[in-house]
Amino acid sequence: MRHIRAKSIFPGRIRGFAAEFRRERFAADERRDINPRNEYRTFKSALRSAQLQLAGEKKMMLDRRKKNPGEIFAIDDAIDVLESHLMTLEDPYFLGEIKTRIFKTGATAAAALGAVISMVSRQFSFEATPSRFDGKPQNRHFLKDMNDMKRRIQFFLGMQQELKLPEGVTIVAAPKLTVSEVLALKRAGARGIIIGETSDTAHELVMLRAMRIPCVSVNDPRFFRLKKSTPLLLDADIGYIVLHPKRSARFIESVPEDGAQRWSLGAKLGKGANVDFSGTLHFTNELQQVAAQKQRIGLYRTEYQVSEARELPSARALQKQYEHIMRDFPQLEVTYRLFDFSDDKNFLNSAAIEANRELRGIRFLLREPKVLTSQLTALMRAARETNAQLNVLVPYVSERREIFAIKAQIAEINAGKKPVKMRLGAMLENTAGVLAAYRWVNEVDFFYVGTSDLLSSLASERRENADALHRALVGDAFAALAKQLKALTLRRPLTICGEVAGEPWALAYLVSLGFRHFTVPTHRMPIVANMVQALGAGHLDFARKILAISDEAERVEKARALALDILYGQS
Repeated sequence: MRHIRAKSIFPGRIRGFAAEFRRERFAADERRDINPRNEYRTFKSALRSAQLQLAGEKKMMLDRRKKNPGEIFAIDDAIDVLESHLMTLEDPYFLGEIKTRIFKTGATAAAALGAVISMVSRQFSFEATPSRFDGKPQNRHFLKDMNDMKRRIQFFLGMQQELKLPEGVTIVAAPKLTVSEVLALKRAGARGIIIGETSDTAHELVMLRAMRIPCVSVNDPRFFRLKKSTPLLLDADIGYIVLHPKRSARFIESVPEDGAQRWSLGAKLGKGANVDFSGTLHFTNELQQVAAQKQRIGLYRTEYQVSEARELPSARALQKQYEHIMRDFPQLEVTYRLFDFSDDKNFLNSAAIEANRELRGIRFLLREPKVLTSQLTALMRAARETNAQLNVLVPYVSERREIFAIKAQIAEINAGKKPVKMRLGAMLENTAGVLAAYRWVNEVDFFYVGTSDLLSSLASERRENADALHRALVGDAFAALAKQLKALTLRRPLTICGEVAGEPWALAYLVSLGFRHFTVPTHRMPIVANMVQALGAGHLDFARKILAISDEAERVEKARALALDILYGQS
């Protein structure tokens, strides 16, 4: 058994057998009795088939875009790649050169295609300007795409069989792939891919993300010489590969893409203790296939309702969206966070937010009472119409007066109307809120802790700096705040929220500090639930071992190593 660290390209967890990807070599037919007219007709037929295949793949991506609005950006990138391939295959110069070679030199369709592709590639093989993303020449994607399109057309010229995986193989190891090969592997049933080191903006990675194929990148060439199928665990959530695992490995595979969506999970922590997880919702279109049993969406980020329109919908339009969730998905208990506009989510193009980075969450809503009133009115009307329980979360609370202002607004809207079953919560996302919450704990029904912003304030870094946030999580300052938060859990339910809680090592650390309720990115719920089950009774020592180290960076590495050892060390 061997453990290998890898770079995660797209998350997911697969247990199966892996083998190397064997690319067929093409050899152009050197026939002498060439009829140029028939040969050109053959080429045009293959070209048309390639264009139709690309158009079909583009339509598939457009359909995925409708069904998965939370992945719009990744899918749009893939659509752009496919459109660029279609444009190239319709280029008059490209097609004219192939026609000339067939009629004037007597070349076969395959030979003419290969010669023109080589000629065009040479024209674009100069030392191009480095990309601002990774410092590599900007023309490298075009050169790879040209060869990919050549192989696409050669397939329809009858020079390659349909790609099939060896019996029992579900994970493919390839030093490099093309866009069409990624799509062919998906059609052939590949459930995971190990690829060589490449640019983060490479078109094949764009396609891998859009097709949701779990993938990691490694630089060990031995992976790409797996002559025989090899059993392994591919954990692309954390970037980890286990070769020849034992059956006892603590491992939960990703939920199949066509399975019913689970929005909450529970996991047992030793004897008697339970840890629960709930997911996050951005768009109502994400509610496609929902399991029938009672579930909980821990956080509905309602500000994304206005992310595309860039303007606030009417109270009536908002009410319809909330009614849709409450009426059509009664099995879901949803926590609706009030609009959390900020400098990185300034969907209303507010000049006030641009002028003041700290104007966000409840601070912005109190400054713009029409926005607050419109949303609260819509939520309470929807709850009244559907007779549903309403859970409202107030973002970025730091002072008692902010909660009192919200409660006064709710009382005014409800005056003279049928009462609404309602619970009010406060989201603690800065040190002021954490330290002062005990003064107004009786004014709310529950608490959430927004780790991204809280750790950002502790680290004095932007939330995009993941390394700084990770160091802050295991730092002494957060350990001190954790004691304050633990005291709150004795009086009100408290949920830890944020992307960092979706990291297995961070989750193990937080559980060891005594927290039991988490809201994480939905797709990461199974892996953190798996971490809890593997942690078991040993959770008490996890935080103690981390905090015994002086340097914060070493603490993070130690936490990661401990988590990996717990998950796979005894596999």
